[in-house]
Amino acid sequence: MDTRWKNSPRLGARIMILTLAAAVSLVLSSYSWLREQLFAGVVEITEQMAAQGGYEGYCTTIDGISYCFQHIWRVESSIFWIMLASGGGIALAAFITTLAKSLGLVERRLFSAPAELVGMLGFLALAVMGGCARDIVWFIIFSVSGEFRWELMNEFLMSEKTAGAFVVAVNAVVWSAALGFIYWVTACLTSVFPMGIGRWFRERTITGRMFCWGKKMILNLCAQIQTIDLRDKPTKLLFQIAAANFIVLSLMSCLWFFGIFGILIYSVVLFFLMRRVWNRMREQYGVLLAAAGQMAEGNLEVKITGDLGVFEPLKEEMGRIRNGFKKAVEEEIRSRSMKTELITNVSHDLKTPLTAIITYVDLLKKTDLTPEEREEYIRVLERKSLRLKHLIEDLFEISKADSDNVTLNFVEVDVVSLMKEVRLELEEQIRESKVEFRWKLPEKKVLLWLDSEKTYRIFENLLVNITKYALPGTRAYISIEEAPEEVRITMKNISAAELTLDGDAMTGRFVRGDSSRNTEGSGLGLAIAKSFARIQKGELRAEVDGDLFKVMIRWRKTVAEENGAVAENWATDESRTAMEANQTTATMQESGEMQQILQAPKPAGSQTGISEEKQKKRKWFGRF
Repeated sequence: MDTRWKNSPRLGARIMILTLAAAVSLVLSSYSWLREQLFAGVVEITEQMAAQGGYEGYCTTIDGISYCFQHIWRVESSIFWIMLASGGGIALAAFITTLAKSLGLVERRLFSAPAELVGMLGFLALAVMGGCARDIVWFIIFSVSGEFRWELMNEFLMSEKTAGAFVVAVNAVVWSAALGFIYWVTACLTSVFPMGIGRWFRERTITGRMFCWGKKMILNLCAQIQTIDLRDKPTKLLFQIAAANFIVLSLMSCLWFFGIFGILIYSVVLFFLMRRVWNRMREQYGVLLAAAGQMAEGNLEVKITGDLGVFEPLKEEMGRIRNGFKKAVEEEIRSRSMKTELITNVSHDLKTPLTAIITYVDLLKKTDLTPEEREEYIRVLERKSLRLKHLIEDLFEISKADSDNVTLNFVEVDVVSLMKEVRLELEEQIRESKVEFRWKLPEKKVLLWLDSEKTYRIFENLLVNITKYALPGTRAYISIEEAPEEVRITMKNISAAELTLDGDAMTGRFVRGDSSRNTEGSGLGLAIAKSFARIQKGELRAEVDGDLFKVMIRWRKTVAEENGAVAENWATDESRTAMEANQTTATMQESGEMQQILQAPKPAGSQTGISEEKQKKRKWFGRF
């Protein structure tokens, strides 16, 4: 929107205020000229003149001196013309500013009063001013001559400056109120020109509003009457009953006392008619109930035929319910298919390293192996066993995250430092990927209340995903942006393999950048990152545009503050230790063999393939 048009109502109000201020200032500035005219023919009354009484005109005492104004009628005439000119000028200014639509005065609530009310107030004000015109003139004469000031000094013991300032202020207020009222009345009544007679009549007059209200009521009544379809059997029947009832009661009322017997017969007949209608409705309801029973038994192909009368709308709703059931069944079939595919993928990923382990164990059983071959087989066994262990750990973590069975330790984390720490730890893997990483990280700290270990895992999984599946020789862009309400972390890279899935599918379980599933990894990295972001009240969204793969993480600062409140509550909870111990015990009992695998000692070079020194470093970074 253009700023000039957006601010035009404010500009119109300023012009109105400046116009009124200019008019009042101009009128008050004429007081000095009126004083000159008033004192031009003045006669100072001496004691001798007072004793002889030989003078004519208006006599008064000002500043202790008695004066006789012999030609005061000239000043009265001048004041009248000043009043007429100022009132006419302000009315003309109001008319001109009202015609300028860009100023927007017509649309302001101040000038939207009903025309009848404005006209009545204007007429009353004109009548009052006409009756009190002479008093108003003499009020101005008292102010110009100084008599008003002199009376204030005598009666209220004001100083000369205070009394003079008070007189000026009173005159300014009176003139502002009078000219402002004239401006308001003129602007309200002349708004008919920019608005148009039709709109002005509808919106700015009580008569027009009442007319529109009555018209609306009549149109609504006509619309309701038009909706009555006499061809509809229930409506037609109700109309016939109402008409017949009116005719019968009208006839019965003409029979006086004998009408009682007629009403009795009429009531009996009406009873049987209503019973017939009730039986028909019960039959229609039975058809509907039978169809619902068949659908409940699993027959989703049932169709309701025939006219159900008042239950006709329910027939359409039953059709919608049937379609909804069909859709739910199809979704369930699709879900089972996805579960089957999931089991297949898990079986493949578990079987591959397990088969290699069995093969190399058989090879180690040979007695004719050289020491070099034996060491090579052991390294392969270690690598395959670690891959199997990582897959089981990933499965365990994604299961806990999806079931919200995760204990979060919220601390105030600097996500910039945490990202730099992950970059440092994956430096060798990044260099070997031959992908040029472009980092856009803020210089200052970006603090959020998060679980440092889970957030570290999110960053690690996403960066490892880039090193594995990005096209060598291309660039990857990683940025952290802090907005007033949220923090956004974005990672973009070019995929080496063709991406055939959309963003949501790419964050699913066991989805890899290569469909052949020959690369190292479990296919759970993005799924774990998404789950860890969700349980920390964040949002991870993936987008695919051709071969461009983009991941964006958003954490709202308000949600991060809620995490901080949770952390403080946990810190002050005396029963936290017992609750965590019980939860750990229950988890160990449920997981059984899984926990035994996870609690096995970690070989050197495992991912958690990180040295003990680096793990200490990770914990140190997690505090900031």
